[in-house]
Amino acid sequence: MNLLAVETASAFVSVALKIDGVVYERGLRDSTARAETVLDLLRVLCADLRCDLGVVDVIAFGRGPGSFTGLRVAAAVAQGLAYARDLPVVPVSSLAALAQEAPGQQVLAALDARRDEVYYGVYRREATGLVVACGEERVAPPERVVCPADTDCAVGSGIDHYRDRFGETLPKRHVSDRSPTARAVLALAEEAYERAAFVRACAAVPVYLRDDVAHIRS
Repeated sequence: MNLLAVETASAFVSVALKIDGVVYERGLRDSTARAETVLDLLRVLCADLRCDLGVVDVIAFGRGPGSFTGLRVAAAVAQGLAYARDLPVVPVSSLAALAQEAPGQQVLAALDARRDEVYYGVYRREATGLVVACGEERVAPPERVVCPADTDCAVGSGIDHYRDRFGETLPKRHVSDRSPTARAVLALAEEAYERAAFVRACAAVPVYLRDDVAHIRS
C-alpha cells in the first residue's frame, strides 16, 4: 500500500510519500500555506522519486486543529487528489502528529491558537511507537491547561510562545521548535487505515475546535 500525506496546520508545510515501504518527505517553512506550495512540493518529490501520484492508494492529511488557512488548504488538496482518483482519505489530528514527533512516553502537545490561547491535547506512546489520545483536544488559555502528573514531555508552538504562562503541571522537559509533519501524519494514518478509520473525499474536512473561524484570520 502506497500512501500520501499532507500537513499544513502550522508554519511548517510538508508532504510525504510512502512507496514500497520507504518514506520520503519534503517540507518548508511558509507563514501562509497555499495549495500551490503543497502541489509544488509534491511535484518536486515525485520528480525526485521518478513516479507520479497514480501510484498512491491512500491519501492522509492533518485535519487540525491549527492555522485555519492551513487546514483549509490541506483538506482541499486531499479532497481534490482523492476525488480525482476515487481514493480513501484518512484525517489525522495535527496535535497527534506533533506529539508523534516528541521523544516522551506521555506528551503534552500544544499549538499557538492566537488570541492568547493554545490548542492542546495529551498523548500516550504505545508499544507500537505510535501515540494515542488520552482525552479530548481542547482550546484554552495556557493558564487553564492541566495535564496528568506522569506527562513527561511538552512540545509545540503553544509551549514555545507561552511557556511562562502554563501552570505547575507543565512537564519540565520541553522540546522546542517542533511542528507537526507529514511524515508523522503518514505513520498515524497507516494504522488508522488498517482500522478502517477513513472517509470518502467529500467528508475530508478540517477540525477547528472553534466555532467562529469565519471571523478570524490565520
